[in-house]
Parts: sequence; structure tokens; C-alpha cells
Amino acid sequence: MKPNATFLIAAAALMFPIAMEARTWKEAGSDRTLQGEYSKTEGENVVITKLNGSTIKIPLAKLSEEDQKFIAEKSAAKPEQPKAEAADKNVFKWETDLVVAKKRAKEENKKILADFTGSDWCGWCIRLKKEVFDTPEFQEYAKKNLIMLELDYPKQKALPSELKEQNDKLAQEFQVQGFPTVLLMNSRGKEVGRTGYQEGGPEKYIEHLKELLK
Repeated sequence: MKPNATFLIAAAALMFPIAMEARTWKEAGSDRTLQGEYSKTEGENVVITKLNGSTIKIPLAKLSEEDQKFIAEKSAAKPEQPKAEAADKNVFKWETDLVVAKKRAKEENKKILADFTGSDWCGWCIRLKKEVFDTPEFQEYAKKNLIMLELDYPKQKALPSELKEQNDKLAQEFQVQGFPTVLLMNSRGKEVGRTGYQEGGPEKYIEHLKELLK
């Protein structure tokens, strides 16, 4: 007995409960159909993710007019994506790679704040992070003006070898003698200001940084 096509599609959906915007694709000029979600367009082909998670390429010209119209609408919506990427830049985060920090600083026209810290043993470093860097007031300022770079020298945890090598090299290059040392750099990685722990909370620290950046 020949299996019922509708039954097979339903069974596949139960076996592979993938959250997808599945639709029925029709071949132009025939009754053949395919269940799946639009993934992307590659040249003259459409990539469709089937219910079982596998993908298939179908020439756009072989799809029905309705399907081709659907693809055109999906493609027209693609330019909206950079807006989401731009919004992600306004999120407070710590970089650990100087190369990445310099790239972001150049693209976003910001200065780099490099925190040379002993995160798991240095009392003044821990206080600076708690009293300033972890506060909403400072993070709001930093999102708009700074790229945050943590250069850590821990005693209790091990860093990846390439990260430890980078941090040791930078400590020597900038002649860091103690922790915390906070450097302000331009997008080329050149020092434009230097400070450390300051009492007074985030508001006072922000004003202090503004003076250094004048």
C-alpha cells in the first residue's frame, strides 16, 4: 500500500518539532509540492529548510508565481537587518582583545578604556569594578563614549595562553606598575590618559574621565 503523503508530512513534523515558518512550495506547471521554510537566496537558487532539518536548493524559475512573489517580499525585507546590528553597538560589554577594541573604537568613533586588573585578588580593582564599572550610571556613559577593554592578571583562574601573552606584553609596553591601572587610548592604541581607582562613585569617575579626555 502506498503511504499517504499528508500522513508522511504530519509524521515528519512530529518527529522533528522545529520552530519554523513552514509553507507549501509548488513547482510551476505541475502538482508537485514541498514543505519547508525559506532560508535564503543564492544567485538564481532558493535554499529551503525541510521539516527534517535538511536543506535543498531549488531554481527560482521552477517555483510557482506565488512562491516567487513570496521570495521577492522576503528579499526586500533584508535591508532592515543592519539597524539591528547598529543597535547592538549600544550595549555595554567588555572586550578582552585589543585588536577587536581598536577596530570597534575606529568604527564607532570612541576612545578605549583599558582596565589593567587583578580581578580575583586585587582589592582596589574589585572596588573600582563594583563602585563604578558595574553601575548603571557608568555603563550608560560608557555605551555612548567608550570601548571597554579588560586586561586581566588573575591568580586563581587561568587565562587562555594567547590572552595571557597579550596582557603580559601590554603591561610591559605601557609600563604598568600596579593594579588597577586604567588607560585611555585612541583607536590606534596610543595612550591619551592614565588613572586608577578614584573614590566618589560613578558620577565623579565620569567627570574625572571627561577631564582626562579633554
